[in-house]
Amino acid sequence: MRCVTYKRISTQHQDIENQTDAINKQIELLDWECVAEYSEVISGTKSRDTRPELRRLLADARKRKFDRVIVYELSRLGRSIVDVINTIHELAEVGVNIFVVKNGIDTSTSQGKIFANFINLFSELEHDFLISRQKESIKRIRKTGGKWGRGNLITDEIRDRIVVLRDEGFSYRGISTECDVAVSSIQYVLKTHSMTSEAV
Repeated sequence: MRCVTYKRISTQHQDIENQTDAINKQIELLDWECVAEYSEVISGTKSRDTRPELRRLLADARKRKFDRVIVYELSRLGRSIVDVINTIHELAEVGVNIFVVKNGIDTSTSQGKIFANFINLFSELEHDFLISRQKESIKRIRKTGGKWGRGNLITDEIRDRIVVLRDEGFSYRGISTECDVAVSSIQYVLKTHSMTSEAV
């Protein structure tokens, strides 16, 4: 069995040897052949797309250079459940499984597959909750005309006024002056209003 190791620490002051010792003992116990090592010092808050060694590992996996990836714990693979499950899926697509030393998780086994599906379910729930909270926040801010991100959200009252002014023949720039709203926002409001009207 050709395996590779992936180790990550957040700072230079952390000891990567703890991960290395545990991983090496596991490789020896399973009698696997370690064909490459990938390790990096990078914050756990960084997404997997900004981790050069992890990206290199995934690229080598697509070239079928190994069969297993062994890590000390799941948190080494990503900053969130979504990040971790995406990495597991990307590896699975090319026939590479993951072994997690700390938890004894092996995605090549039936139990490991159940676990992967389980955390996939939680990642989907996490995403759904995030979208739901975001929609509720936008809805609440629209009612008060507060800020979202870099700009102000347009209230329903202003959206209606934009439509009325346009129907009365006002230009985009004229509506912008009347409502104190950017021209690009006015174009978006009228476009979405038109699409909604056509749907009805």
